[in-house]
Amino acid sequence: MKIVVTGPYEAGKSKMIHHITNGACINVERRGTTIAMDHGLANVDGMNVFMFGTPGLLRFRTMRKILSEGADGIIFVVDSVDPESDARAKLFFREIAFFLPGVPCVVAANKQDLKESRPVDKLRKNLRFLAGLPVFPVSAKTGENVDSMLRTLLYLVMMQWSSVLGKFAEFSGDKKGLSKLMNDLNLERDQAVGYLRRFELRKLLEVQMGDEQFVVKDTVRPLLENPVLLMKR
Repeated sequence: MKIVVTGPYEAGKSKMIHHITNGACINVERRGTTIAMDHGLANVDGMNVFMFGTPGLLRFRTMRKILSEGADGIIFVVDSVDPESDARAKLFFREIAFFLPGVPCVVAANKQDLKESRPVDKLRKNLRFLAGLPVFPVSAKTGENVDSMLRTLLYLVMMQWSSVLGKFAEFSGDKKGLSKLMNDLNLERDQAVGYLRRFELRKLLEVQMGDEQFVVKDTVRPLLENPVLLMKR
C-alpha cells in the first residue's frame, strides 16, 4: 500500500517514517529539513507498505502534489507541543484534502513523549478541521501508539477496497480470474486491468498470462479475505 505522511514543518514526519520502517528509508534534506521527500518500506503482517513523506515547508506544494498521487492512505502529522503550528496544520490539511479527496486518513498527534504535549481532547478543540478523523496520541521518538495508528489506517484502506480485494482472494490462481472479476464487480476490462496493475505495484499479487490470471501472495491473502486481522495483533 502507498501511504503518504504529511503535515507542517517540524511536526516529526521524517522521524515517523524512520520509526515505521526501522530505518529502511531515505531522506532528501538540507540542514535537517526535508526539501524533497522521505521514502521507506515497511512490512506489516506480510504486506508491503510504501511510505512517502512530504516536505513541510509551504513553498514545496508541487512536490507534495506529485508525492500524493495514487496514495491509498494518509498519515497527517501534527505537533502536539507547539500551538503556533496549528495554523500551518490547517493549511496543510486543506491541501491534502484537495489532493486526495475521500482517501482514508488518520491523524498522528506527535511528540506525546514530551511533558508539554497537549492531550487529544485539547487538540481536537484547537484543530476543529480534524472532526470525524481518528486521532492517535503518538511519539515517533519512542514508538508509542505508532503501530496501532498504522494498522488502523491500513484497515480503513482495505475496507475501502474490500469488494475488489475480496474478489482478488476468491479468484486467485483461476485461469479465468479476470473475467470472473469483471462479471462479479460489473467492470469493464480496462477498469479491471487497472485494478490489477494498481495492486500489482503494491506487491499484493502477481499478474500472469496476459492479464487473464492473477495470483495473490500467500502472506497477504488472509488479510484480503478478512482485513480485521490487522487489528488483532
